[in-house]
Amino acid sequence: MRAVMIREFGNRGAVAVEEIEDPVPGPGEVLVDVKAAGVNFTDLLSLDGKYQNLPPLPFTPGKDASGVVAAVGGATLVSPGDHVIAHVNDSALAERVVADARLCFRLPDGMDFETAAAMGLPYETAYMALAMRGGLKAGERVLINGASGGVGLAAVEIAKALGATTLAGLTTPSKGEAVEKWGADGIIDLSAENLRDAVRDQVMAMTDGAGVDLVFDLVGGAPFDASLRAIAWSGRVVVSGFTTGTIPSVKTNYLLLKNIAVVGMAISGYFDRRAPEIAMAQAAIFDLWKDDKVHPHIMARFPLDDFAKAIALIEDRKIVGKAILVMEDG
Repeated sequence: MRAVMIREFGNRGAVAVEEIEDPVPGPGEVLVDVKAAGVNFTDLLSLDGKYQNLPPLPFTPGKDASGVVAAVGGATLVSPGDHVIAHVNDSALAERVVADARLCFRLPDGMDFETAAAMGLPYETAYMALAMRGGLKAGERVLINGASGGVGLAAVEIAKALGATTLAGLTTPSKGEAVEKWGADGIIDLSAENLRDAVRDQVMAMTDGAGVDLVFDLVGGAPFDASLRAIAWSGRVVVSGFTTGTIPSVKTNYLLLKNIAVVGMAISGYFDRRAPEIAMAQAAIFDLWKDDKVHPHIMARFPLDDFAKAIALIEDRKIVGKAILVMEDG
């Protein structure tokens, strides 16, 4: 089979599509003929060795794929021929992938492979961050920092579907119109001067001075620090990424003064430790799709050989929604 292979960190010339041996499913695993695979920010980090959960070199990146079950290792909930989405820690950017059977789910009737691939890691992360870790309730106000990327745009859709007033924090405000089409109630400019005050002023103006009940932060750095000042009393923060490249520190006295709770959300930990919660989230996401409440935005489709073009959209901050790889027979 063919797969994207990383053989050296920080050397894009050492990353290529290669012919490698087909994987073989072990007990409790599923082999999937991949039809489409999502490209994520984590894949960009993997190229440079900056992702926090890296397998040994050489390896194939990729965390979400959709396709047809080719074989199973023992008794599983899916069977050969089933159309599925598979969540993996790596190896999805390939023509075949082996996944834990507990993380492989049949697609709803009518869902195509491209839609499924675009709803992989981003929607799982967004749903679990908002509904499970953040406890978002209907009628609350949420600020999503980094709202134009795959996870961020999924979070905008899911927050609206859960009944929240949704503010989209953008470091590139020109993407605001596209994000509003996906349900954002207002745009917060994270590139403004004097950001420490600017975020609070914008949020307060859009919430009648109340602030937001929840911040879902994917960017870190100065936007994270500024967002703390825009949180309502007893609000919450879910941290899930640092696209600015800067990991912020929290002054805990400020958390004490406003009764703010800060928690983290890393999807890979759930893959390894709490697969049943992944299944619960996936079922909820499929239900939202069946109810016509979420519609993944696929900005671009590329063949496997052009994986670098998909990565470039993310690296150059041009992405709105998701880029996916489509296999030749997909």
